[in-house]
Amino acid sequence: MKENVLDIALVKEACPLCAKTEDGPIIMNSILTTDRAKKVEELNGKVIGMMDKPCSECQELMKQGILLIGVIDSKSNDHVNPYRSGNQWVVSEEFVRKSFDSKSAEAVVKKGASFFSVEAAHKMGFPECNLKA
Repeated sequence: MKENVLDIALVKEACPLCAKTEDGPIIMNSILTTDRAKKVEELNGKVIGMMDKPCSECQELMKQGILLIGVIDSKSNDHVNPYRSGNQWVVSEEFVRKSFDSKSAEAVVKKGASFFSVEAAHKMGFPECNLKA
C-alpha cells in the first residue's frame, strides 16, 4: 500500500486582542514526503498564531468606543500576548485621554483598543472584574 505524501489541514488563528480562535488558512505540504504530510495532518484544527486583525466581535466593540481587554499582570510573561482575564470593556475616548498619560492615550486612541490591568480596573470601579482568572 502506498503511503500518503500529501496532506491538507484547516488551522486556527487567535484574535490578537481577546484570543478567541477562528478558522484560519488551509495549509498543505509542498515537499511531497510522508514525514511532511504527517506534520501537516497533526496541525489540523490547531492554533498556529495570531490573526492580522481583531476578530469580528472585537471589531464590533471597537465601533462603539475604545476596547479595553482585561489582563492579569501577575500571570503575564510578555506585553505582546498577556494573560487575558476574559473581561472586555468599551470606554470613551475622553476616558482614555483622562486616564492614560498623553503619549499612551494617543496610541490607544489610534489603535482603538488596549490591554488593561484587571487590578487597576477593579480599583477604578469597573464592573465584573475577573480577578481570579
